[in-house]
Order: sequence, then C-alpha cells, then structure tokens
Amino acid sequence: MVANTSPIFALSGDVSNNGTTGMNQMVTAAANDYTGIDADVSLVWTAGSNGGYVKGIKFKSGGTNVASVARIYFNNGSAATTATNNTFFAEVSLPATTAIATAATAEIYLPIELALPASFRVYFGLGTAVAAGWCANVIGGQYQIL
Repeated sequence: MVANTSPIFALSGDVSNNGTTGMNQMVTAAANDYTGIDADVSLVWTAGSNGGYVKGIKFKSGGTNVASVARIYFNNGSAATTATNNTFFAEVSLPATTAIATAATAEIYLPIELALPASFRVYFGLGTAVAAGWCANVIGGQYQIL
C-alpha cells in the first residue's frame, strides 16, 4: 500500500447548479433514461483540477409539479453523450407539489458523501416531465493540494 504524501482538503465550500456557482436552473423535461446520455439530463456540478467532494444534493421544487424521480449520474469528464462515460449512481422520488402563498414547496436531500476525481461531473435528470421544475443544488467542495 502506498501512503498519501500530498494531503488534500476542500479549500472552500462549493454550492452549485448547472456547473456554475450561483446558477438556478429549473429542470422540467423528462430525461427518462438510465444511461445519462439523454439531451434533457442537466450538468449540475464539476470537480476541479484536484478533484472535489460531494456531500449531497438538495432538490427544490419550483412550484406545482406532478410526482417524478430525480436520477443522478457521474460522468468521467469525457463526452456525456457516450453511455460508457457515465455511471447511473442514485435516484430519489420527488413528490407531487403545489405552490401556495402560505407554505414552502418541497425540498428533498440526497446524501452522496463521495470524493470525485478531477474533472468528474454530476448530472441530473427527471423521470417524468413536470410543470414548474426542480432545481438540483450540489453541496460540496473543491479540493486544494497543500
């Protein structure tokens, strides 16, 4: 066994959606796919040049939606349109939601707790089309070699 002689730590938190910090993209179209190659699968996070850590993903309803499922795929940094570059990692049920002025819309948290190599990406797709959309916010950090 070889010891790690280059300690690596998350330099700062990284909360992002669609691969860019601060983006807020609602996904409404159905990807309905288990390979991650569908055009309606959305990029939500990219590991930096030293890799990164994904603590989890928070799904937030954008309003009134039918029930669906969120599917998460990891991509090795190569073309996401090639199925062998993607791994179907997890899925979580998303409830039907109704937007009203006196109550919050649903939030679902999916723990990931996984270190990803440099340039790996996280993609998100829906099982069925929805009206208002769901936003997938990745909570994690980018690694920095000290």
